Amino acid sequence: MKIGLVSCLMKDNDIAHQLAQMEHYVSNNHNCDLICFGESFLQGFEGLTWKYDEDIKRALAQDDPIIFHIRELANSYNCGISFGFIEKENNTLYSSNMVVDLNGKIIDVFRRVSIGWKEPIASSMYKEGQGFHTFTYMDKVLGVAICGDVWHDCFLKELEQMNMDALLWPLYVDFSIEQWNESFQKEYVERTQKLPYPALMINSFVENSQRAKGG
Repeated sequence: MKIGLVSCLMKDNDIAHQLAQMEHYVSNNHNCDLICFGESFLQGFEGLTWKYDEDIKRALAQDDPIIFHIRELANSYNCGISFGFIEKENNTLYSSNMVVDLNGKIIDVFRRVSIGWKEPIASSMYKEGQGFHTFTYMDKVLGVAICGDVWHDCFLKELEQMNMDALLWPLYVDFSIEQWNESFQKEYVERTQKLPYPALMINSFVENSQRAKGG
């Protein structure tokens, strides 16, 4: 199985832009079986206000027409798609990652288990998931962790005990290129080397010198 990790331009609160990016990369990479986008990619990493009445309108349920459109893209181009998004289920909000297979079927939804995605002012309606799990795609066993999930020792120990072929790791980091090359890259490598399988890191790019540089 061939997996593509996409570090593309992400714009906050511009779902139309993100959808266009998805179609561009899926349509131009027919040799990939799965194309992966970063953490909170669909709405943009800074796509929340932490005002619940506003954010509930920005979040998407699994049966939202926008999600259906992404499923159609996967089916049309015969390529799976993995992406981060702000999910709503009933009245609750999550930082989630969805995987759609090449037939447009939702085969996995993972909800971030660590609390670092939330600002301190967030209400109790912004919640975390209940743990890790695996799913199978094209005879490969995959799992998902979102950003800070890997940096908590208790969660890392749980991941170390799981059997899978690869871990999808959508995240958002905004280190400068110099910071990344001089120190943080080594830290991330050392952290994920504790896992008995590869961790596939996906970070987006933002047109702001103080924000994500991709990679």
